[in-house]
Amino acid sequence: MKDEEIKDVQKLSREVTDMRKEIDGLKEVLSGLIQVMMEHNDQFNDDEEYN
Repeated sequence: MKDEEIKDVQKLSREVTDMRKEIDGLKEVLSGLIQVMMEHNDQFNDDEEYN
């Protein structure tokens, strides 16, 4: 491979690693939001329907 191609592959590898970290962070945020929503729904756990 040429030096330029190697640098491109290294750059893409870093970008993929960064994206994985961001996705892991988003997973944690979504997990927390889902937990809060479920706890909130438990407060209204009567037989009434909500729109």
